[in-house]
Amino acid sequence: MIPNADQLEAISHMREGNLTEIPFAVLLQALAAHQRSVVVEIERKPLKKEIFLEKGVPVDCRSNLLHETLGRFMVARGDISEKVYQDSLAKSAARGLKFGEVLILDGLINASELYRILQQNLAKKLLDGFTWRSGDFRLIPELPQMESTLKVNTAQLVVTGISKFALDDEVNEAVGPLVGKRLFIHPDPTWSLDEIRMDPTERRLTSLLFRGKRIDEMAAETTIPFDKIMRLLYALAVIGIVVPEDRMPSEAAEAEELPIIVEEPVSEDLPTVELDEEELEKERNEVMEAFLGHRRQDAFDLLRVTDQATMPQIERKFIEFSRRFAPWRFETPGLWNLVEKAEALFLAGGHAFGELADVERRNSLILRRRTLKAGGSRKPNPERFAIKSQLLDPEVQFAKGAALMQAGEHQEAAKQLQFAYDCDPQNSAYRSELAYCKFLVSPRTEAQSALNELRETLRIDPKCGLAVYYTGMIYAETGDYEQSESRLRSSIRMLMPDRRPIEGLKMLQRKRGRRS
Repeated sequence: MIPNADQLEAISHMREGNLTEIPFAVLLQALAAHQRSVVVEIERKPLKKEIFLEKGVPVDCRSNLLHETLGRFMVARGDISEKVYQDSLAKSAARGLKFGEVLILDGLINASELYRILQQNLAKKLLDGFTWRSGDFRLIPELPQMESTLKVNTAQLVVTGISKFALDDEVNEAVGPLVGKRLFIHPDPTWSLDEIRMDPTERRLTSLLFRGKRIDEMAAETTIPFDKIMRLLYALAVIGIVVPEDRMPSEAAEAEELPIIVEEPVSEDLPTVELDEEELEKERNEVMEAFLGHRRQDAFDLLRVTDQATMPQIERKFIEFSRRFAPWRFETPGLWNLVEKAEALFLAGGHAFGELADVERRNSLILRRRTLKAGGSRKPNPERFAIKSQLLDPEVQFAKGAALMQAGEHQEAAKQLQFAYDCDPQNSAYRSELAYCKFLVSPRTEAQSALNELRETLRIDPKCGLAVYYTGMIYAETGDYEQSESRLRSSIRMLMPDRRPIEGLKMLQRKRGRRS
């Protein structure tokens, strides 16, 4: 589905729907294009996610999946050990602190690293939505007060999600109507091409679209595989950057061309301060630590004054805060990535001062603080950080499936592996194991399907040695010994020190010996 402007507007105002009819990518684009602030609930029992959008921008995502929690995400990536995870989880519940805050306090990670990992964790949770071929969604317009300081580039998210996870049939059906038509870059798209990360060959392809090209012409003039061209065009069409000629704005509809006024840049000889790497790192961590927590703080806490402070004291603290986080301080090599965070803090400081400078609002905040303190609500609530035992854990199901597979109970193993894969469809090991298990259940009928699944796994994750190994094993069982040997030899290096590929080669030699 490549939606037009009217369809996007209609989708953005829906209260509920089905992901079979409205794909996740289209839903995100509609809400982003119309800057909706909503909670998007998507559900495919027993899986459930809640995605929080502020003016169409994803800022948080919560689910009932254990592996999507920050701690388990960090363990899976190798950022922390299982022991550190368990110890920090216990401290988080006991102290009433967020898991990431515990890691910072214990010196296991700094604020900059935590922010980067939180951002990657959020992106991974959102990318799962692109694997949902079915399920229901519901839009809740009452967005709660958000503490998250994260933001995900919706355009990049949609391009990555479609490029990696869209099914071939979906891509072909969507792009099919564009075949034979000249395609262009929209002159006034919702998103700019500059917001999308692309490699040089993809940039070359999009440059052709400024002049208008058919798909066959693009394929002939670039070295990009046809499948990749189709996926990229589909993604760029969904977010409104690429349009066919018949959807280009007509000249009559375009606004009268106005003269371009170029302002002469004002030269300011501001002194620059050279910082060494240690000082840069300290600066980055201080800003990131303040940025990560600022949305959870009220005006007094943000400016670091007591609720008994006089107005002159508040003014001095505000000036200190403004000087500390003035965005222009960070417009220097090594600190450019802090400018946006400093801007958010600078504005938050201004709002905080405005609230405290208004006597009525300040008194209202003081009363609220003291009421909360009297009721004990300002104390950390351990229940909020308690371990949620009802979270689904695909790792447990995968371990059960692998054990059943080892025992030769392939049919039961497939059920457990299917559940694990449904919970974590980005896990290449789960997908590979499931594909091979289905082959073992029915070798005659499932061989081609399993090979297709493994081929798709390798398209998404070319480094998945397990997919290469199982491809070699299936070729061995179906008699294609040359293909089998090639895959098994390749998987030796990829799976080292796992000896299964070596044992597979020995099995292949025995099969060849019997045939000869």
